[in-house]
Amino acid sequence: MSATESTILWIYVAIVAIWPIRLVVLWWILRRQEFLDESAPRFELTEAPRVTAILPCKDEANYVGNCLSSVASQSYPSLEIIVVDDRSRDGTGEIARRVAGGDPRIRVVTIEDLPPGWTGKTHAMHHAAGLATGEWLWFLDADTLHAPDSLSILMEYGRKQGADLVSLLPELRCETFWERVVQPLGGIVLMQSFPLTVVHRDSSPLAFANGQYILIRRTAYDASGGHAAVRERFVEDIALAGRVKSAGYRIRVALVRGIVTCRMYAGLGQLVRGWSRILYDALDRRASRLVLRLLDVLVFCQAGHVALLASLVMLAAGLAPALAWRLLGLSALHHALMFLVFRMIYRTSVPGSRYAALFPLGNVVIDAILVRAIRSCLTGRVTWRGTDYGAGDRAMRRPAEAVTPGGNEVYHAET
Repeated sequence: MSATESTILWIYVAIVAIWPIRLVVLWWILRRQEFLDESAPRFELTEAPRVTAILPCKDEANYVGNCLSSVASQSYPSLEIIVVDDRSRDGTGEIARRVAGGDPRIRVVTIEDLPPGWTGKTHAMHHAAGLATGEWLWFLDADTLHAPDSLSILMEYGRKQGADLVSLLPELRCETFWERVVQPLGGIVLMQSFPLTVVHRDSSPLAFANGQYILIRRTAYDASGGHAAVRERFVEDIALAGRVKSAGYRIRVALVRGIVTCRMYAGLGQLVRGWSRILYDALDRRASRLVLRLLDVLVFCQAGHVALLASLVMLAAGLAPALAWRLLGLSALHHALMFLVFRMIYRTSVPGSRYAALFPLGNVVIDAILVRAIRSCLTGRVTWRGTDYGAGDRAMRRPAEAVTPGGNEVYHAET
């Protein structure tokens, strides 16, 4: 082989050599990570602190009924529930009130407008927190489902850990092809920047929480400034966790099995828009950090596909056979190692997943997500849930809907 061919080969060897390290590190992390399931201990103290569940909803008619039913069915004895119908156009509030029935624990609040400087979700949760009477606030997303003992299990986990904020990474409910292929990869791109082994170190400033499920002590929420302090963030959960930890409070994040599930996005378009928004804000709206994530995928994953294709073309054309055979062998090893790593990732996010072999297709979608997030950094604009947000600009809002009759409260935000 020529010097150039040898250089190419050694560069590729170095790329492939990363994967055994990743495999061992991921195996070690998952071995140490605690998973909470139905066998986990429940909160059994006589005096159970009051918890306020806060469910912000914007156009969640497909999910709010089942989610609210699962929250109302909790075995935890001291619970109130506030559902925030935030400018919905699809009957979300009506469904919530119908499911609530005569349950005195449930209040449905309607918000008609979005004040400047806020994202919709932060504003909805801030308003609900002002109405809450609980010693703990339980923020959750409408696309989650909860086993009857999930709150009791997480309260006990937080008590044992001495945590003031408890969050979790739920199992993903994936019902379409693209969800099954892409969702686990979106999660791992995010968690590369927020390894839980570091988040759990009280001495580390790194903080993380998942807004699909956050259980926070009211005193910690107030001391950190609450959602008012992160009002402009699209990924308010991580920003709030950072303020909580910097204020001296303890954070813990658990992985769960069978007690909480979440369906984040229902199709390819939602996946791309949603994950680009998450990564844009979670990585501090810095294009440089997103470019590094994109290069990680391109160099350490997709270089293997290029090497495999190049080696086959070279062999078919009779070009540099020595290099071609070595590239073919290395690319086969590369793909085998990647598959082992991604199989662990897929099965952690979606137990029993059989889609790990399609990670090359998922990586292409991740490329598109990261490029879209980088574009948001450059333009400063994000569109989410029908609202356009511009950097430093007022939120451009849809016209307010008429108030829906039927016993709900109405909040007129200042503009």
